[in-house]
Amino acid sequence: MTHYEIDNAAIQRLAEELGIDGIGVTTADPFQETMEHLQMYREHGHESGFEHPVIEERIDPRLTWPNAKSIIAIALAYRTEQTQGAKKPEGLRGQMSVYAWGMDYHLVLKQKLELLGARLQELVGRPIEIYNTVDTGPLVDRAVAQRCGIGWLGKNCSIITEKHGSWVFLGQLVTDVNIEPNVPSPPPQCGDCPDLCLKACPTKALVNPFMTDSSKCLSYITQMKGLIPEEYRSKLGRRLWGCDTCQVVCPKNREAAFGTTVEFDPEPEFAFPDLMHLLDLSNKQFRREYGNSAAAWRGAKVMQRNAIIALGNMREKRALPRLLELLAKDERPEIRGTIAWALKKIDPDAARDAVRNAYEREEHPEAKQEMAWAVE
Repeated sequence: MTHYEIDNAAIQRLAEELGIDGIGVTTADPFQETMEHLQMYREHGHESGFEHPVIEERIDPRLTWPNAKSIIAIALAYRTEQTQGAKKPEGLRGQMSVYAWGMDYHLVLKQKLELLGARLQELVGRPIEIYNTVDTGPLVDRAVAQRCGIGWLGKNCSIITEKHGSWVFLGQLVTDVNIEPNVPSPPPQCGDCPDLCLKACPTKALVNPFMTDSSKCLSYITQMKGLIPEEYRSKLGRRLWGCDTCQVVCPKNREAAFGTTVEFDPEPEFAFPDLMHLLDLSNKQFRREYGNSAAAWRGAKVMQRNAIIALGNMREKRALPRLLELLAKDERPEIRGTIAWALKKIDPDAARDAVRNAYEREEHPEAKQEMAWAVE
């Protein structure tokens, strides 16, 4: 009989004590069952580029942590009751994905995992090895969560929990403590749902059930650097960061319980940023105002580019003076190029001369191509 240093009941009590919505344990044995899936993603070019590059390290915890014996997965629900009633302030506003409406989940989950690690050490009564990760580790979060019994993988490639649906953040704690594991979650339970998430995806990034082409996913596209491919710009609408469409249409989310983590209660300026104000922020000012948001890590440039696309999609003429000013003086080619595209959408006749002048002095080939409409 296996001797466990901590039984599973103790882990469940810790979750309740620390305000963790879901918790589960698995061994540090390799996740061999995910190897084929990861290889297929790579062969089809469906990776986003944010993944850990070494597939072997993504499936075998002990290649990174040689003494690992157990992995604890946690889930925190981020859709709170206040999220439901959040109202968009007045003005020209974009919209963030719900996961970025409150405090940066990396900070919140890291704190929970650190507290959990400290309590584990107290229970074991010896110095222990602890490594906690939120998004940044080599392991596949969803594979860990599924094997820990947190939830099952939906057709939209999100982990779906019984209580909170897919509106959860995931984190892991790897340790050398031998902990009684949970039973893994059952196979996918999308049942007879007629692929609602696949049909609703604005860019058809959900190429098949349980498979996403990350390069087409609006959530990834809002985070990419450089110029966003033109074919996706109109699909973004007012989105500045992330996309919730596949979660909103999921039947399993219709009756999902609200979370109670107050750090995830919505901050209106995080949820619906003022587009014109965003354009005026230096990177330092952006970090000061949005630094506690999960959408801040890419900095001001990416968010400002997305704000310009939103203004273009809104065909907002009130933005013309500021966009024309930035077109003439901004040092960033992706900003100049995106502005040229937006000006064509908003009022090509009023902007043509300014864009033509910008075209004549533009040296960056991609930005110049965005301005070519004014000279054709």
